[in-house]
Amino acid sequence: MPKLLWVSPLSVHDSSNPSAAQMRNMLLSLKARGIEIIGLSALNFLNESGTSMFTDLDDKLKGNETSFNLEDNGIKFIYIRTKSRKLGDMISQEQRNFYAKFCAIINAFRPDVVMGSGTDMLSMVCFDEARRRGLPTTYTLLDGTPARFNFPNIDLVVTDSAATSNLYATKHRINSVVTGSFTEVTGPLAFGGKVEHDPSNKKFITMVEPTVDKGLGIFLRLSQNVPAQARNLKFAVRESYAGQFTEQVALLKDKANPNKAPFTKAALSKIFVLGPEVTDAELFESTKVLMVPSLSFESINNISREAITYGVPVLATNQTGLAESIGEAGVLVEIPEYCLNNHYMAPAAEDLANFYKGLQIILTEDFTNRTVDVAKRYNINYSANRLAATLKPLFDKCAGNNPQLLRNGSLI
Repeated sequence: MPKLLWVSPLSVHDSSNPSAAQMRNMLLSLKARGIEIIGLSALNFLNESGTSMFTDLDDKLKGNETSFNLEDNGIKFIYIRTKSRKLGDMISQEQRNFYAKFCAIINAFRPDVVMGSGTDMLSMVCFDEARRRGLPTTYTLLDGTPARFNFPNIDLVVTDSAATSNLYATKHRINSVVTGSFTEVTGPLAFGGKVEHDPSNKKFITMVEPTVDKGLGIFLRLSQNVPAQARNLKFAVRESYAGQFTEQVALLKDKANPNKAPFTKAALSKIFVLGPEVTDAELFESTKVLMVPSLSFESINNISREAITYGVPVLATNQTGLAESIGEAGVLVEIPEYCLNNHYMAPAAEDLANFYKGLQIILTEDFTNRTVDVAKRYNINYSANRLAATLKPLFDKCAGNNPQLLRNGSLI
């Protein structure tokens, strides 16, 4: 049985980090395909709320042992105990404990491949040690890795989107293999089901995570000048945290007069503000169109994928990975250049002709079959099969049988 050692001081059980969820799903899918896996991690999270999966964390931190084990669907995760929950706050002894455990696992487990994620020095030391012992290494690229990072001591880089792969190939001359996303979708169309929504409940044009970088100014301007087909619809935003909408609106500037607020209180009062407690299922039951007017680089856009699995078409900007996420289940439009250069600048209505036209297309054409066809592509099994095939040449080397594997780590 092929053996894989996952190594990252960032927890894959971090409920506040979407990338962590992807990595966990990726490991579970490899386990389901006959690969034996041990994971080495530490108690580092994106936010404090990310510890919610550890219901007995206080008990696990008792005692003098430097680590504890966590069984997750047949995968053994070894967690190094840390005083802080932030990677940058790991003390030197905790980092030494992590590295020592990494070397001990290699000696006992004899993995064929070492796989992980993280540009911190601790991760790099572990990857270097793996290569020193003749083990193939794989890096999982799912989020904003620093541009100057050139993946030293890495044999293979895998990523979830062609957009990210192309970005690193063209700008940084780093080659990677696209496996697809491991983010789970929940809508019925992804599983061959049907959408049971009442069309009369579809009353919203919705934006999720209303921030200036996500194109809040475009969304608000469009809400003031809707085409005839949308006049019976209302505009709604779902916040990621309470007060987000008000906070972000205050950052917007008027194009003609930067010292003037671009939207009146009367205009803003017409926007329905939904809290983060509103689930995707509840949201898309009442959503006619999802708007994703993003002004920033997008890899895989998960909320677009989720909307499509509920039969909701998407109106989005033509920002890199959005086309990959949406496919034929929506309309992509160009963004005014000055909005790309200054995300805080709310656009003028006359500069949004592409958006008005795109909204008209979605509201007049039938996207039912298109959402069904695109949603089928979101099944994690497709990504898992591609990843397994990509890793096979590395597993075939059987590096776990290499005598050099049992060399002591340089810091032990």
